[in-house]
Amino acid sequence: MENVQEFIDRIKADSHIAHYLSAECDFDLEDDKQLEDDLYYLLEGGKCQFKLTPFGCDGCGGVYVLAEDGRVGYIDSEGSAGFAAQNIRDFFSILLCCRYLSDWSDVDFDSVEDFMECIEDKSSPSKNYKERIAAFIADCGLESEPEKVYEMFRNGVNSQPPLEIKATDDDYEDYEPLFQIG
Repeated sequence: MENVQEFIDRIKADSHIAHYLSAECDFDLEDDKQLEDDLYYLLEGGKCQFKLTPFGCDGCGGVYVLAEDGRVGYIDSEGSAGFAAQNIRDFFSILLCCRYLSDWSDVDFDSVEDFMECIEDKSSPSKNYKERIAAFIADCGLESEPEKVYEMFRNGVNSQPPLEIKATDDDYEDYEPLFQIG
């Protein structure tokens, strides 16, 4: 499963996974028009070097985007942006393991120890959700091993060129990098 729409369809078909992603990962599905409007609003007064397609959002006005080269990024509503994954499969592996991507903005991605410490600090989902998440991961061919997810996340964050949004209007500022790039 490599196609974004396949993941979206799979999530929509399982209300428990959709709820978990919304409540525990801050990842929501909206209609395409709403997502396009959200992305337009976030890019107002700015220019990005990539053609971006929104496919999800968070509860605070941020948007998850797929770049034309297949990388997955996140643009928050507070003026930060960055790539999180090399592809959509890595993205969902990272999201299910790490949950709120914005919580990872201060993590040193050159340190697997820091990453593992942050993973350990995350509360574990209930038994019912663990089983459903494990089934979703298996059905979609996702990764759940934290050390491998760390490598995926690190590779996404450090991928070049970075996701940059530069101000084109004096009323706006350039977006800050969302993650610490090592």
